[in-house]
Amino acid sequence: MTNLLAAAAFWTSALVVVYVYAGYPLALWLLRALGLSRPVRQAPIEPSVTLVVSAYNEVAVIAEKVRNSLALDYPADKLHILVVSDASSDGTDAAVQAFRDPRVELLRMEDRGGKTAGLSEDRFHVAGPQAQVG
Repeated sequence: MTNLLAAAAFWTSALVVVYVYAGYPLALWLLRALGLSRPVRQAPIEPSVTLVVSAYNEVAVIAEKVRNSLALDYPADKLHILVVSDASSDGTDAAVQAFRDPRVELLRMEDRGGKTAGLSEDRFHVAGPQAQVG
């Protein structure tokens, strides 16, 4: 009896593996050959997004980061860049404000709270359903 159960388990497992690697692809090919497949509708998916940059005393690199973000291959009307300045004292705020692009926004935190606090603070300023943290 044990040998029979072991053999049944082995062959069942072997058939599952064969079906996964050969049977299923063959069934899909057969459905397509018979014209029973449905075409896949593809449409561009480009939601409005906000790129959130948390910064503390980043005057040396923030302008390049914002320029790089503005140059992303994404529709300009759907991209918003929010720089959260964590009470920076080195001119980071001025460097961000120097950008006259309406897609760039500065959110200054008056008290130092760290990256997590800054990213929590931004939730009221995010334009669109998605936010990417950079």
